[in-house]
Formats: sequence, C-alpha cells, structure tokens
Amino acid sequence: MILPFWNSELYVEISSWFPFGKDYHPVSVNRFHSRTLRNIASSCIDLDGEFFFMASTSTGCIGSLPRENFFTVNSANVLNLGFLLVLGYSEPLEKAVILSLGAIGPQSGLNAGITACSIWNNGIFEGTARVIAIADDDPFYDCTEYLKVLDGVMNGTKNLLGTPGQSYYAEKFGYNRFFIDWEEGSTYDIETSRIMSEFEFDGTREITGGSPREEFPPFMGTAVSIN
Repeated sequence: MILPFWNSELYVEISSWFPFGKDYHPVSVNRFHSRTLRNIASSCIDLDGEFFFMASTSTGCIGSLPRENFFTVNSANVLNLGFLLVLGYSEPLEKAVILSLGAIGPQSGLNAGITACSIWNNGIFEGTARVIAIADDDPFYDCTEYLKVLDGVMNGTKNLLGTPGQSYYAEKFGYNRFFIDWEEGSTYDIETSRIMSEFEFDGTREITGGSPREEFPPFMGTAVSIN
C-alpha cells in the first residue's frame, strides 16, 4: 500500500529572518514543545526526510521550518483551524506513516497523502518539495496520542533499517536543507497507481491508495475569514 497523491499544493511563507539553506538545530529546536516531537524530528532525518512543521489549535505552529503563514492554493484569504503535519518525503518515512495510521486505527479520522509544497522566503521562491501531509478536519483535534504512536513506529522503522544516526551529525555540524522534488518521484509508479485506481475493484484501490488526481481533503474543519 502507498499513500494517495493529492492534486492541490501547499503554499508556505517562511520567516524572512530564517537561514533557510542551513539549519544548525533541526532536532533540538523541537524539544521546547515536547520530547515526543524532538524524537520525531530526529527520526525523520534518520529516515531521509524532515519534520517541516505541524499546526493545531492545541499546539500552535511548530517545527523546524518557522512559518509566517501556510495554506492550500485553493483556500487563500482564510485562517483555517485543525491539524496538519508536514514531513519531507522519503520512502522509509512513507512506510512509517502508513504503519502509524494502521496502528492508531481509522477511528482517528486522520488523512495522509503525498503532495507538493512550495516554499517562499521574503517573497523569493525557494523551491517545491515533495511532502507527506497528515491532516484531520476536526478543528479541536488532540494530536497527542497519534504523535506518540508515530514516534514509536518511526523508532521501530529506524531500528529495522539500521539507519546510521544522521540526525546526530545534522544537529552537531549543521543540516543542509534539501528537497526531493516532485519530478524526482517515479513517474512510472504514479501513472501505474492512477490507472489501477480507475478500476472498480476495492483490492486495487487498497494497494494503490487512490488516484494521483485525488482531491486534497478538507484538512481544516473551520475557516475564518481574515479580510
């Protein structure tokens, strides 16, 4: 099973003072919120991804990528409430997210998929990243339980793969931020997923995770105008 491909792009404006290219504390910056988030940030780097940011009504906006605002392209001029977790993409990280969703169960209401995320810094386009987005449309969603599950699954995945502890070196010597562009994904896999998803069989949909043309779900339950 793979995560579905969502066809709407996330737009992120990062703080103008943020040194985007090199980050000297991509892990420990998250310890101010909780040990669990610090562990998740560390595991993401060890699994060749990155913990970009998380937003919820209970935690605010946190993560290693300070933001001035973010939204989906089709929801400009609104302030959305709810839960959103964005991770830099890698295949091991995708597998860990799938396992975490299975562990917490469908009753959680969480949605996860792969999408594009454009990064802007002081009005300058920095690039488009391929990311994993995990969201819930409940404006008061409590993410505490899921984060603990995700932390455990990611730690188990690291132990299984025998990752070399890249997060230690990123924290000690600095992290050169990079993106896995959407174009670097396997176009063959994407097209195969799309074709198989068009068949009216539950089995193929279960394997492929949905069509690449699938709409980005309404990940925020309440929209408040900021005009």
